[in-house]
Amino acid sequence: MDKVEAKYIFRGYFENELKRLGLKRNQVSAILGCTAPTLKDRIDNPGKFTIDEINKLENNGFDIKKRLI
Repeated sequence: MDKVEAKYIFRGYFENELKRLGLKRNQVSAILGCTAPTLKDRIDNPGKFTIDEINKLENNGFDIKKRLI
């Protein structure tokens, strides 16, 4: 799997988590304390999520660690 494929797979997974949790991207930006463009960059490049951001997502119901680590 190349980087482009991985990006789209993670984006789909992230969008599914948003739906499952009933959240919007702007709400997730607020949870992470970042701007919407920064969140988009993180979704497009999942390796850029910090450990702190991953923990914040997990604490808010995201099942995301297994997709990032």
